[in-house]
Amino acid sequence: MGRRFAAAFTQVGSAALILAVLSSSVAVAKDPKARHLRAEDLQWKDAKVIDITSEKGGAAVVPIAALVGGPVTKTFYWIQTDDTIYVLGPVLTRSQLLNITLHGPTKLAIDGNNAHILDDYGKDEKVRIAEKIAHPKPEGQQ
Repeated sequence: MGRRFAAAFTQVGSAALILAVLSSSVAVAKDPKARHLRAEDLQWKDAKVIDITSEKGGAAVVPIAALVGGPVTKTFYWIQTDDTIYVLGPVLTRSQLLNITLHGPTKLAIDGNNAHILDDYGKDEKVRIAEKIAHPKPEGQQ
């Protein structure tokens, strides 16, 4: 009987440890001091979608009853403003893909390492900045 009690106690302890780890990650994710800017508070710039690129990037494996895997495609959006070209992404899932038109106009606002971009319906979408490239001005413009 003592062994059964010890085994049950160990299982309860393991479950409590898992619950504590999961709860702490949720608490970190919901930091009340995190900055949440509204669209009105951002400084929007006129921009143009100059390229949309995709690359195959390995595979993802998810444990669902058994290990299930599949290929991962990374999508990057190249957005040009007057002075900078921003590479946004990677976007990894279809549900995160942006509804923007290639070579079409848009608006862009920078918020730290993230960019806010207005999609074709005017919805503010937040995407990580992967790269910034200085956009040189043509000769004669200074």
